[in-house]
Amino acid sequence: MELIGRLREAFDERRLEAFLELLDPEVRWVGIPEPGEEIPECRNREEVREVLEAYLSEGKEAQPEILGETGDAIVVDMRLDPPQRGFELHHVYRVAGGRIVRMEDYPDRASALGAAGLSE
Repeated sequence: MELIGRLREAFDERRLEAFLELLDPEVRWVGIPEPGEEIPECRNREEVREVLEAYLSEGKEAQPEILGETGDAIVVDMRLDPPQRGFELHHVYRVAGGRIVRMEDYPDRASALGAAGLSE
């Protein structure tokens, strides 16, 4: 099964381990900085695991939906649960060699789609 199919399956079944298996061991995750702070970044799969496990341990969830894909990018609307007023989160996953090698956060759908070369 190709990466996008495995990603959909991991999202649909809410399986963190299945998602983490799709990440390159040296994946980079670049977040959205808070005003006056440095850009948050994870530098490998284990750091991504720590962030996601901490998020889930707080009783929070996400209902990810794949919005589009190009040859090397997948755009995902994270749909946070509970929603955070005035805050959206969208990811662009960069793909190489059949794995997600970079995750980029965007504050709105249009900028995420634009970063991947797609439009609404």
